[in-house]
Amino acid sequence: MKSVFLLSLLLLSITGFSQQPVYKEFEVDSAAIPRGGVDYITRFLAANLRKPIKAASEGVGGRVLVQGVVEPDGRITEVTLLRSLRPDLDQEALRVFRLFNAWKPAKKDGIAVRQQVMYPVVFTRNEPFPYVAGNRITYYAADQKLTTDSTVAKYRQLMPVDSTGIPNGDLVIYERGRKNWQEMTRIPLVQRKISQAGPDTQSVTWTGYKNADGLWFDYVYSVNNNGILVGKTAYLDGRPASTPLHYYDNGVLIETDYVADGRTFLSSWYPNGQIQQVRFQEENPSGKGHTEQLINYWEPNGKQSVIDGNGKVILTEIDRSRIDSTKQVRYTEQGEYVQGKRQGLWTGQYDDNSYTYEEIYDKGVLQSGKSQRDGKAPITYTEREQQPEFQGGMQGLGQFLANNLRYPSDAQKKGQQGRVFVSFVVCTDGTLCDYEVTKGVSPSVDREALRVVKAMSGKWKPGVQRGERVRVKYNLPINFTLE
Repeated sequence: MKSVFLLSLLLLSITGFSQQPVYKEFEVDSAAIPRGGVDYITRFLAANLRKPIKAASEGVGGRVLVQGVVEPDGRITEVTLLRSLRPDLDQEALRVFRLFNAWKPAKKDGIAVRQQVMYPVVFTRNEPFPYVAGNRITYYAADQKLTTDSTVAKYRQLMPVDSTGIPNGDLVIYERGRKNWQEMTRIPLVQRKISQAGPDTQSVTWTGYKNADGLWFDYVYSVNNNGILVGKTAYLDGRPASTPLHYYDNGVLIETDYVADGRTFLSSWYPNGQIQQVRFQEENPSGKGHTEQLINYWEPNGKQSVIDGNGKVILTEIDRSRIDSTKQVRYTEQGEYVQGKRQGLWTGQYDDNSYTYEEIYDKGVLQSGKSQRDGKAPITYTEREQQPEFQGGMQGLGQFLANNLRYPSDAQKKGQQGRVFVSFVVCTDGTLCDYEVTKGVSPSVDREALRVVKAMSGKWKPGVQRGERVRVKYNLPINFTLE
């Protein structure tokens, strides 16, 4: 009954808006504008556009003009096409423009009213590439380097993709023969269902390819149960090779980055498309780690609370309850930024009161902190996070491997060498568990690497978060080299 009542209210609201007149920009006292400003809706549209594969293969660029109605509640409705570029790009422009529902509505006589807006959606040109019969084609020279000249190519790769560029079939590599191309190898498409933590039971499907060692390569795409893209990550040897892209379930990009003047700038958005924050990262002169500063921050209602690095914020996120780890709860963190860095008192509290903390910062550096879990005695700390570490540090780890690693005799005879990657979890008592060889060399070499890692159990300092020991997943490469 409650859901029916809420639906009725929603329909009444929509019907009420649709019965109101739609004004032109020159007919209102203050025109509808995107929250955050024109620069950020332009950046939002550019970041969220996904050029259809056919248009991308032809390198097409240009402008599509769309229009819609900004409702009194800031949503965009009645989105239509004003000026066409080509059908596939027109549809993509309409899709992305519908995602932006963060408008400051127009006002007339002090009342929010409906107003018609129009906006250009720009597709940038790109280098064209071969695309035939649903297959993206890539050519390689004899040295296996990319080439755009098919007449001198030694290898040809065919990747079947759908209209958005997501692979949907086996990747096939051909070698040039005397008369024609001969199939050399076929790499099956992998589609793996992954469960995700959240307030509801959720799962996504990873789609991509794995090499002979069982490691992801090229791009891996994550699609939710409704067929919407929610993630895209470039992989090299089973590890992310660039910053992963993540999307909300409605298809809005959560965050993107770009590099300028040696700094990496990051922009993030709320699910309705409104800009949330802009910050930058730069590598420390020492070469260890990076420094991060907040530039601007907007609250969900569109109010900018941090301007040029200065202001107070209230942040909310979802995390596991500290009382019941199977439940997800909201927690709120608040404090002040001065010149882009945390300053003074910062506090955090979970909605179910399972966890609270207070921290004191000076120019972004934590001075002291105090956390309390579910009514237990408070814990004090001076470091927010500490990564797990082998006793004796990296030098001690290297010495342990040198003293305990044994090269399998059969591998030596066969000349098998390389690097084995072993992942494991460092538990809160320094023991290890959940071992997995993520990249191997050969069965005997992999077994030896795993044996040595298991022998390290109990010899690690556990990871620490806000004064409490926590479980941390760790990846360790182990080299096997024949002299």
